[in-house]
Amino acid sequence: MAAILLYSTACLRLLLAHRRRWPLLFFLICLFFFLSVSGYFEEFLSAILSVFYFTPSRVSSPRAQTVAIPPFLLSPASACSSPPFLLILVTSAPSHRDRRDAIRQTWGSLSSATASASLTLFMLAVPKSPEERAALMHEAVTHRDIIQTNFTDSYRNLTLKTITGLTWALDKCRGARYVLKTDDDVFVNTVFLTQFLRAESGLQYMGRVHWRVSPYREPDHRHYISPELYAGNYFPPYCSGTGYILSHEAAGLIMEQLRSGPWPTVEDVYVGILARAAGIAPRHVAKIAGSSSVPHNVCCYRTMFTSHGMTPKGMQEAWNMLKAAGDHWCPSGVLFYCKLFSQSVDDGGKGVH
Repeated sequence: MAAILLYSTACLRLLLAHRRRWPLLFFLICLFFFLSVSGYFEEFLSAILSVFYFTPSRVSSPRAQTVAIPPFLLSPASACSSPPFLLILVTSAPSHRDRRDAIRQTWGSLSSATASASLTLFMLAVPKSPEERAALMHEAVTHRDIIQTNFTDSYRNLTLKTITGLTWALDKCRGARYVLKTDDDVFVNTVFLTQFLRAESGLQYMGRVHWRVSPYREPDHRHYISPELYAGNYFPPYCSGTGYILSHEAAGLIMEQLRSGPWPTVEDVYVGILARAAGIAPRHVAKIAGSSSVPHNVCCYRTMFTSHGMTPKGMQEAWNMLKAAGDHWCPSGVLFYCKLFSQSVDDGGKGVH
């Protein structure tokens, strides 16, 4: 946003110097501002990004075979007996039962799953306390929607949690056409998202693309990445971990690039690194909010595929808005409004820990 303001200021100065061309320059400024804020400009940039990636080969195996993956302790065996069109994997923490329940009652509910041909499952690891382990086991038996892997549940193991989730998807839910990885404080408009995805084809790695992000080199930072782990000055473009979509074949190609650890603790960065190695360019989708929380407005929840930083109460309110709205009409410029007045949510503030 700061870059857009600086650009606009420079253009205004140019206007003063060329007053006869004000109408044209004013139109160009407004057009650039609209395209930048709405995300369409980034969609265009990401569309040509694939030119700089090599063409990937076909998947040679259903999942990575050379890297040891911790065993699954809980696996909803019959969850994919009838494969969904969209498999949604939600990274969660043991203490976030209220968030999981909010999702189960809203966009992850049976009615939403039926309308969107989706399936929502939660990815967790092993809680530290016996009480949490017992509670999680009871929850898993009750809802049958938890994938649990045998390692300690912590923020630093988030990359491992995502890798094991994708491994499960490729092994146990091969009929799913797409996989959405998201967090438990994200609201997902599953119906509109699947409508969008049904018109897509081919290898897809979609989300809110981050460009030219530098590694944190301070050892005390929780996102610290040593030069030995990643030597480059910038990460390859990657999709925000708050919500990215992989076609099934793209997920297989990405997992084939997996190497033995240690792995970067920033899981979305690592998926972007693997995607770059696989030759799959990320694609920016303007309606995926990334780390932003959109205005608490029914038209924003109808238009945007995701919204980050949602509390359980806010998620329930958003769901009730959508149910009450029905076919409520929204103006054509609502995407611009939703993006302009969205608020950035720190990935570490309300996300999974």
